[in-house]
Amino acid sequence: MSIKEQVEFAKEELTQDEKLLSGLIKVERFYKRNRLAILAVAVLVVVGGIGYGVMGYLKEQQLLRANAAFLQLQKNPSDKGALETLKKENPPLARLVLLQHATQAGDVSTLETLAESKDEVVSDLARYHLGVWKKSAETIKNYRMQSEALLKDFAIFDEAYLLMKAGEVSQAKERLAMIADSSPLKAAARMLNHYGIAASGKKEGSR
Repeated sequence: MSIKEQVEFAKEELTQDEKLLSGLIKVERFYKRNRLAILAVAVLVVVGGIGYGVMGYLKEQQLLRANAAFLQLQKNPSDKGALETLKKENPPLARLVLLQHATQAGDVSTLETLAESKDEVVSDLARYHLGVWKKSAETIKNYRMQSEALLKDFAIFDEAYLLMKAGEVSQAKERLAMIADSSPLKAAARMLNHYGIAASGKKEGSR
C-alpha cells in the first residue's frame, strides 16, 4: 500500500470514528433530555408485565375458589359459607345454583327474588318455575305471553294441565293446540288432550 493510500485509509477511518462519536453524542443528548420519559416507559413496561402475571394468578385462584365452592354446594346445598364464597367469586354461577336449589325445593321466596334478577336467563327460568310451584295457571299464562319466554311450550303444557284439573277442558284443549307439531312436547300434549276428553266423558256419564 502506498503512502497516499495509507493516508486516504486513515482519513476514512477517522471519518468513521467521527461519525460514530457524533452519533453517540446525539444519543447521549437525547437520553439526557428524555431520560425521565424513557424511565417512565421502562417502569410501565415492567410493572405492566408484573401486573399481568399477578392478574392471571389472581384470576386462576378466583376460579379455583369458585369451583371448590360450587362442588361443595353440590354435596351440601345448605352450606352458607360455600354459597357466600361462590357469590363473591362467581356471581352468575351463584345465581344458577340458587335457581337450581330453589326449583328443586320449591323455595317460592328465592324464586321471587331471582325473578327480579338482571340476569335475563335466571329471571326467565325463575318466573316459569314460580308459576309451576304456585300451581297458578294465571302466573304461567303471564309468563308464556312474553315473547322472549324460553320455556313457552312447557308453560303452555303446564297451563293446559292446570286448566284440566280445574275442569276447564275446552280451554285446556285450546292451549294444547298452540303447541307446534315440531315441539318435543307435542306427543305429551296429544296424550294430555286425550286424557282430558276421556276424563270429561267419564264425568258426564256419571251424572
